[in-house]
Amino acid sequence: MDTFTLFVALRPEQPLDDDAVDAIGALVRPGDDDLRIWREAGRGLLRVSTECPAENLEAALELGHALGAEAQTACPGSLLEVSALGDEDSLVWRSVP
Repeated sequence: MDTFTLFVALRPEQPLDDDAVDAIGALVRPGDDDLRIWREAGRGLLRVSTECPAENLEAALELGHALGAEAQTACPGSLLEVSALGDEDSLVWRSVP
């Protein structure tokens, strides 16, 4: 089984400060040592990434959607993009083409 990097971009309903991002990090996969959560203040986005094993790129993208759903539960907003990156290829889903 290969390891893939997952990226999620979410536009929160409310602007986030550092404390809010820390609180979200405590709720989304608290046992995941690879999980990273940060905000792009200038763009108003919340970004989430982690590493995960999956059978293929398509399966990894589905895991990325699950990560996005977890992030939306902790931080209501619009899921904009989910990406799965492997060693040789990537697959991206965007809410708007």
